[in-house]
Parts: sequence; structure tokens; C-alpha cells
Amino acid sequence: MPPETVLPDIPRIYTAVSEWLACMLFILNAKKRFNKLQTVVLCVSSLIVFIVFHIFAGTLPLGFWVPCMIFAVLLMCLNVWCTTKKNVKTSCYLGVQAFIVAEFISAVEWWLYYYFYSNFSSLNTPVASALFAVGIYAIFFTLLFFLERHFSRRGLGVIYTKDLITAVIIVATAFLISNISFMPWNTPLSGKYTLEIFYIRTLVDLCGLLVLYSNREMKAANVAAAELTQIRLLLDKQYEQYCLTKTAIDSVNRRYHDLKHQVALLREKDTDAAEKLVNEIENETRLYEVVYKTGNDILDTILMSKSILCVDRGITFTCVADGTALNFLGDADICSLFGNALDNAIESFDGVTDEEAKLIKLAVYKNDALLIIKCENTFHGKLRTANGELLTTKHEKLNHGYGVKSIKAIAAKYGGTVTYNVTDGMFNLAIVIPVQI
Repeated sequence: MPPETVLPDIPRIYTAVSEWLACMLFILNAKKRFNKLQTVVLCVSSLIVFIVFHIFAGTLPLGFWVPCMIFAVLLMCLNVWCTTKKNVKTSCYLGVQAFIVAEFISAVEWWLYYYFYSNFSSLNTPVASALFAVGIYAIFFTLLFFLERHFSRRGLGVIYTKDLITAVIIVATAFLISNISFMPWNTPLSGKYTLEIFYIRTLVDLCGLLVLYSNREMKAANVAAAELTQIRLLLDKQYEQYCLTKTAIDSVNRRYHDLKHQVALLREKDTDAAEKLVNEIENETRLYEVVYKTGNDILDTILMSKSILCVDRGITFTCVADGTALNFLGDADICSLFGNALDNAIESFDGVTDEEAKLIKLAVYKNDALLIIKCENTFHGKLRTANGELLTTKHEKLNHGYGVKSIKAIAAKYGGTVTYNVTDGMFNLAIVIPVQI
């Protein structure tokens, strides 16, 4: 007689609930496709579907066991896809992982129950079995919920076909080895005793789960490393841009002073045409009279270049800055902080034609032992975030969206923080950094 006809296996309804709860781990930590009421209805309906399916599968011959398990995995993938805004590939990736989570928790619950059931006959009742399952499920699913929240905050990145195939192979291998003792085959991996078989199944499922989470951790680390590389490239670009801008502004300022002397000579010619020409030259060069003296040469150059850009785009730019408060920051860090902050503010007005609606305000000052940098700009859109990160509003997103990340990285480097919000039609970016002496 094969083992599966002798061993007391996990009740079908327990398996159904476990698979449903495993899906909930990923659904609750993801952005939902529908509103709250629709999501609740969909989740309750999916629980009923899981229970009905597993009860029905229990009536089928043993030969349908593997196809039913495959169908269960597809059902879990569909559940994640229908309820969250994940794409098909990502939903399948999470659904496959949910399956091994459900297998592990079902296995550990049934293994522990059988152990205590063998030693305490009072547990041999449906009520005691159900209460035991509720307790074990509550403990393990709560722990995994917070673990999944940690991973969801770090982000999955893009799920490629190779990621999905890797997850499928890991889960299929773990499932096959963990359940091999239930097969009518005599293999080196098969157990002979009931408790031993349950223990093997639990241990192998745990190993499969750990491998999957390790794989996700590596993927998250690779995504973070790629972002760090982009931020470093952005820092280098900002500093290079500053150097070029400083050279250009110095050249323009020299030319401006030369023009002032030429204009003075032209004024000596008392003709209407000369006077008109002089006035035009003065109006065109008045822009370069704006010279910032904040106490920090790097900040002065950045402010000069950005103010020229603001004038060119019809943006009102005001600044009150104590550049001496920045003296403990690195040159490249100052370039990136203010370059990114002001570039993001300027670019937010792309497509805005009303000049009265385009305003940028910058303030830099010390408050006790803190450096405060505030950059505000009028904002009429909707603030979009994901996993605590500000999303770019640009259509080409591959090489964008790193500006605020770069600012956060620099602030964190000096033990500071970055916050942003929209209040009364103004986007407010605040950088707070402890002053280092």
C-alpha cells in the first residue's frame, strides 16, 4: 500500500486557507487594482474559490494530484494579478513564491500538530485541530507579512523571464523533494516513518523558501547597486556641468564689463538711433548684472546659471541663501544637491505657459546646528510616489527619477534627511543636515 493512503495528510480546507493567506501576503503589500470595497469582495470570493477547488480536487484520483497542484499555482498567480496592479510576469513570480510559502506553513503546522497529537490524545478532535492551525497560521503568516513588507518597500525591480523561470525551478524542485515520500517510489530521499516524512517535507519547503527569499535579496541588492551607479554618474555629470558653467559665466561676465564701457562711449553720440541702440544693449545685458554673493563660490555659480535659465523660460526665481553654511559639504555634493533640486523645479514647468504660475523659491540657512535647504515651486499636478520614492513625471522614465534619490543619498551621507510634500499648490522640498565642524 503506497504511503499516501496511510499517512494522515493536511486537510484540504487547511491547504486552501494557507494558499489564500499566502496570496494575501503579497496582495496586502502591493498597490491594489480596485477600491477597498471591490478588493475585499474579490479577496473573499477568491477564498471561496480556493476552498471549493481543493475540496473538489480531494475527490479526484491520485493521478490528478500533480495537475491539480499546477492548477493551484495558476490560481494563486491569477489571484495576485486580479487584485494588484502587478503585470502578468510579476504576478506569476509572486504567485509561485506564494505557493511555496503556503506549502511550508501548511507543512510545519501539520508536522507540529501530528507531533503533539501523538503525545496528547486530547488534541484528537476537529476543534482542537482547527484551533491549533489558527494559532500556527497566525504566528507564521504575521512574521512573513512583515518580511514581505520589508521586501516590497525595497521594490522588486523589473521581473524578467529568467527571474520567473528561476523561481519556478526552485519551487518545483522543493515541492518534488518535499513530497517524494508520499509517492509510491522507494528513493534515497524517501522517509519511512510518519513524523520523519512530515519533518522532511517541512525542512525541504523551508529550504526552498529561504532560497527564494535569498534570490529576491540578491535581486534587490542588484537593483540598488544599479541605482547607485546611476546616482554616481549623475553626480559626476552635475559637477562637470558646474565646471563648464563657471567657465562660461566668467567669460560672459568679462564680456559684460567690456560692453558697459562700449555703451558708455556710445552714449557720447547724441543721436536718437544711438540712444535706441544703447537702450537695447542695456536691456539685453541687464540679466548679467545679477551676481550672487552668498559666501560660497560654487553655490553662486549654480544660482547664476539657474537664474539665467529661469529668465529664459519666464520663471520667477527668488533666493535667500547663506552660502557659508555649506562649507562643510563637498564641492560635488553641493553641485548635485542644488543642481538636482533646481533642475527638478524648473523641469516641473514644462508645458506650462502661464508665467504667473511659474515660481521657484530657494532658502539656505543655519538653524542652531542644522543646515536647512528649502526649495519650493508652484505645482498643480498630482504627487506620485511608490515605495516611498518620488516618481518622475517624464515620459522617458528609464534614465530619470534619480534626482531626488541623489539628493537623499547625499543628505544621508552627512546624516541628514529629505522630506517633500505638496501644500497649497506648492511643492516643498526640505533638506535638513547636521552641521559638521
